[in-house]
Amino acid sequence: MKLFQTEHLFAHPWCTMTLANWRKYPNEYSSHVLSVDVLSRDIDPQSGILTTERLLCCKQSAPSFVRKLFHVPEVAYFREVSILDPRSQTYTASSVNLSMRQFMKLEERCEYRADPDHPEGRTVFTQTAAVSAMGVLSYAAKLIEEAAVKSYHNNAARGKKGLETIIDKVVEEAKMMEKGLIEGIEHGLEELESGLEGFKRKSTSFR
Repeated sequence: MKLFQTEHLFAHPWCTMTLANWRKYPNEYSSHVLSVDVLSRDIDPQSGILTTERLLCCKQSAPSFVRKLFHVPEVAYFREVSILDPRSQTYTASSVNLSMRQFMKLEERCEYRADPDHPEGRTVFTQTAAVSAMGVLSYAAKLIEEAAVKSYHNNAARGKKGLETIIDKVVEEAKMMEKGLIEGIEHGLEELESGLEGFKRKSTSFR
């Protein structure tokens, strides 16, 4: 078994990070993700916890020798189950491969949680993956596990860049919405003041 783990501190609040995560695909840095389909979604009315099940279709990143040796398909499917808890400000997503299960098992867990030292402005992201080759000779298993971990390293780096582009869009959209709201309120106040002035003039003319 090979393990991969990374942690990163984002200078954005948890709500921004979770919103960006839902909109993460597609992006220019994660072209290996071909599609994401929501299979089920449920909200607990008491706790507000959102549970989502998704199916991800990705381009196969296995080395050429592995693809030739084991007749690996061009695409792979993964099942992801995520839990978003707005009260504790945590989001966890656990995924496992559905393709190539006779050769390997890939388990991944991603977590976004509000930074306890600065919960209003920072988010801690943790990604952990475990790769286990199955049913193959020990040397071949070692090569498969090392190749899979290397792929995780590359995809994690690209995924972080892709997520940051989505974060920028979310932040910009929020600024535009705030600007539009302020302008709308100011315009409404101007019209109200104009209406009051007109009402005062009419009231004076009747005296």
